[in-house]
Amino acid sequence: MTIRIPEDNILDKILKLVGKERGIIVPEGAEKIYRKYGPNVQIKAKKENFFKALFRKTHNQSEVK
Repeated sequence: MTIRIPEDNILDKILKLVGKERGIIVPEGAEKIYRKYGPNVQIKAKKENFFKALFRKTHNQSEVK
């Protein structure tokens, strides 16, 4: 399975100046799609909300839900 990650934009650059990063959100059901169609699947991920990433206490991406 290939997960397409969106490219960085100006908001990501602002967060990097502050010392934080945006998390990547994989759509729900990706596991079911993989089981049904196999490894030749491409899924487009989304980025975390800019303001959630900005006001998060740490830059730990494991907190992204």
